[in-house]
Amino acid sequence: MKANPDKFQALALGKRTYERQPSFSIGGAEIKCEESATLLGVEIDYLLSYEAQVANICRKASKQINVLKRIGKYLTLQSRKAIFHCFIMSQFNFCPLVWHFCNEGSTNKLETIHYRALKFVYQDFNSTYDDLLAKAGSGSLKLRRLKAMAIETFKILNGQGPVYLSDLVIRKESNYSFRYTNMLKLPTVKTVRYGTNSFRFCSAKLWNNLPEHMRSVVSINEFRGLLKTWQGNECKCAACR
Repeated sequence: MKANPDKFQALALGKRTYERQPSFSIGGAEIKCEESATLLGVEIDYLLSYEAQVANICRKASKQINVLKRIGKYLTLQSRKAIFHCFIMSQFNFCPLVWHFCNEGSTNKLETIHYRALKFVYQDFNSTYDDLLAKAGSGSLKLRRLKAMAIETFKILNGQGPVYLSDLVIRKESNYSFRYTNMLKLPTVKTVRYGTNSFRFCSAKLWNNLPEHMRSVVSINEFRGLLKTWQGNECKCAACR
């Protein structure tokens, strides 16, 4: 099969690297680094800020919310919920762990769109965001992403996740008997953007902060059930500040 250079994409991560405008030569074709590249529906920029990806999510979700706004008063609550989950929440649930480490402004923008959607679902324009979340029986988008990260970490530890992710989490080995068990090794990082704001670091920190009884279960269904009542820990990453 002959490669098509027109479909090649390249990214130079980091501002300094991008400013040097590196390029690659493959089969006589020059591949220049771009500001962003779309991979499997996720737009990744050279700064890993995911601002463009979040903007796309908000734009698509807002279009669906506008539809719900126009026809919502003619629908039952059950119908509005079905539209909400099928056409709006599906935007937020697409590869959330990839763009979870967006900046604070993007995080707030997502929560604002979610709040607006809940208003039209329940036809309640006076309640606060927390009140509508309680009425819906769900958590914020940030909490949902943290729960997704916890589930993915559980799968990796129990051999239920993809093989290529198995080296991202490492159990903490010790010759001493401590009060807490089944802990993960927290990797040493040098930067925030490429270290602290990474799945490798945050998944280990999140897992270690889970209650002992949650880390000790071996059934994925039981773990999911326990997560339903878990309200999260105070996260210090850029997406949660």
